[in-house]
Amino acid sequence: MSTPRSSRGNPSMGDIVRSVVVIGLIIIGLYGIGKVFSDKPDTPTPAVDYAKLTDQARPVAGFDLLAPSSLPKGWHANAAQLNIDWWHLGIVKGDHDYIGLEQVKGISVTRALQRFADGTRADGRTDIGGETWSVRKGPGDRTTYVLTKGEVTTVVVGTPSRSVIEDYIASLSTS
Repeated sequence: MSTPRSSRGNPSMGDIVRSVVVIGLIIIGLYGIGKVFSDKPDTPTPAVDYAKLTDQARPVAGFDLLAPSSLPKGWHANAAQLNIDWWHLGIVKGDHDYIGLEQVKGISVTRALQRFADGTRADGRTDIGGETWSVRKGPGDRTTYVLTKGEVTTVVVGTPSRSVIEDYIASLSTS
């Protein structure tokens, strides 16, 4: 008479396959529950009226504040902020493209780069609108443009192509 085989310690191939299927179904179920209960907003980056904020900030800024006269098609501003010696304007297109404009007064270029473009390396120079900008490449396919005039350092950091960022920089004005 034969004794039934114990599956302890020596499982059959069928036992292994059944276990993997059960674990896979649990993982798929947890993923589905996570998707149902996760809250993803329809507009991940709310638009701000940068033109209005720019008009309000220019009279009180202690420097010539830059902003574009209009945004490229499909882009919208998601941040605009003026602190004592710092102006920030962020624009986005979809979920992937971003351009950030930073103007800081009274700090060195090195400090500005540490603050806004850490990890970038020099990648030449380019002329935009009669000004010579330093170009830097950084992590995550970011391109950074830097210009210093007097006490103000302007840093433009973006993820789109160089031509898109350069067109944006060319659109910047103080009025």
